Amino acid sequence: MKKIRQLTFLQFFGYLALVLGILLEGYALFDRLGSLTSGDDMFGGAVVLALAVAFLHDRPLGRKLLIIGLSTLGFAYFTYVHTHAWLWTILLAIAVAAFLIYLVGIRRDIHRDHSEWLHF
Repeated sequence: MKKIRQLTFLQFFGYLALVLGILLEGYALFDRLGSLTSGDDMFGGAVVLALAVAFLHDRPLGRKLLIIGLSTLGFAYFTYVHTHAWLWTILLAIAVAAFLIYLVGIRRDIHRDHSEWLHF
């Protein structure tokens, strides 16, 4: 008989934030793309995805990087819509990605999993 894996409250909250963040960012893309309202909706989705990153920090590395990438793109879209300046958009995207990577400790995961990598 297959054992059912139970989610903790924090994992459930993380998955809920992940679904809501993706829905908000998807809605922002299809609702008046390029408008200030769309940028504000995208900001909300990016914040919720950042929460998902924080609560799903024990997931596989690829999944964490994907969520961080989506959140970073949301913050970058918000910045570009409000400023129309590529420099600020790129700088903010780098800062947000660095903060989220630091937050979940990806460096520690890479060093821990390094022994399992294929060596040539």
